[in-house]
Amino acid sequence: MSSQLYLPVQLPDDEHFESFYAGENQQLVSHLTSWFDSPARPFLTYISGEHGQGKSHLLYSLCNLAADRNQSCAYVGFKNDTELAPEMLVGLEQMAYVCLDDIHLLEDKPDWQRAVFDLINRGREQGRCRLVVSALQGPKKVPLALADLRSRLSWGLSFHLHPLTDDMRSDVLQARAYRRGMMMPSEVARFLITHCHRDMPTLMSVLEKLDVSSLQAGHKLTIPFVKKVLDL
Repeated sequence: MSSQLYLPVQLPDDEHFESFYAGENQQLVSHLTSWFDSPARPFLTYISGEHGQGKSHLLYSLCNLAADRNQSCAYVGFKNDTELAPEMLVGLEQMAYVCLDDIHLLEDKPDWQRAVFDLINRGREQGRCRLVVSALQGPKKVPLALADLRSRLSWGLSFHLHPLTDDMRSDVLQARAYRRGMMMPSEVARFLITHCHRDMPTLMSVLEKLDVSSLQAGHKLTIPFVKKVLDL
């Protein structure tokens, strides 16, 4: 099996732990990164949190770090499960790391629930694979009909992502803009947070649009320019 298995699409290569603003979630980040040096740690980690708080970013980061360390990793995002079949989980327990993103989306998919249940059992028995599972809800409240699966999801460590404050969101926007080669004044960052949806995926999409527009126009990021580009 290949050292990197991204299902069903190639993952973004700019999602790393270094670009994740941990805030009050530093314990979770430290736990995930320490796996590479402490293989005896619990084999399953469950991450819950509202949409846009960074669950997928953390799973992408784990996969990218595994690639950097030349270790095998598989990512399965259930937002795209129509492009997959449950049988594709067979054998993933041979990977060093397996990331299952948005497992709450399997609410009405009993075949997928059984496949995940079997994967967890095989992974625990095999003893080498470490799994990371994400969902909106905690393991006891995730809307999965298969009670045995909910029980298995409670076997490891469970973390709930704390949301970023507006000041933290502003810092993230300015840092991401800098990585793109743009200077974003603090007042522009605050304007975006006030006038756009505040979840980070939306803000990152807005930042990408501003990056393209500022390059085309040769214009710095100012509030009047942002208003014009975003039609605010």
